[in-house]
Amino acid sequence: MRLVAIFAVLISCLSLLQCGRPKVHPVRGEIVEAVYGLGTVETEELYLARFAVSASVSEFYVKEGQDVAKNEKLFRTDQDIIFRSPFSGRVTDISVHVKENVPPQAIVLTVTNLEKLYLSVALEQQAAMRIRRGMNTEISFEFFRNNKLKGMIESFYPKNNEFVAKVRFENPLTNVLPGMTADVAIEVDRKQNAILIPTKAISNGHITFERAGKKQRLPVKLGLIDLERAELLDPQLSPDDEILMP
Repeated sequence: MRLVAIFAVLISCLSLLQCGRPKVHPVRGEIVEAVYGLGTVETEELYLARFAVSASVSEFYVKEGQDVAKNEKLFRTDQDIIFRSPFSGRVTDISVHVKENVPPQAIVLTVTNLEKLYLSVALEQQAAMRIRRGMNTEISFEFFRNNKLKGMIESFYPKNNEFVAKVRFENPLTNVLPGMTADVAIEVDRKQNAILIPTKAISNGHITFERAGKKQRLPVKLGLIDLERAELLDPQLSPDDEILMP
């Protein structure tokens, strides 16, 4: 008896799936189209202390992770030359030990300005063709997804066979450091009072809808598209039409 009951339930569920398809109505509203890229936090000011000739450090005045002010002493060489920070920032790397022989141009110490941060966003070629200076962006770091940050494209340029957008943050940041990554949405177009349908309603470039009890399947012409909706340019639908979801 139990197997018969289960079989009857399965038949009932199958009948419901075959008899009905979800339906939605087209709506009028605002749509924003965006392109997406992965951004890496970088700094405008990075000081890499180097020697012009072989030398060694006699004494460090700072430690890694220490904040320093402009002109603050960093270290002294065996030739009694004192290196100072050219700007306020944080010591993010000390690469040598005291009295260690350091060859020319090797990095001794690094100071990073954490107040002048920006995002370097790598874009695909198709997305890059739609980018312009001054476009608004929405920035999302993994550690606070619910807190979307605002930014703006300051410049755009090719770099090492990639296309890079430099995004300036709208407001000062806290707890964000160079090397961190973020998802960046760049607004390329916006339209008010558009006829909108779910992108899931489109199947092989067509939609199926009912008008006055008559079912029709027609090819679609689309305008702006976001992650969930698309602007329908053709065919012309009214709010009373019902679109059948695939």
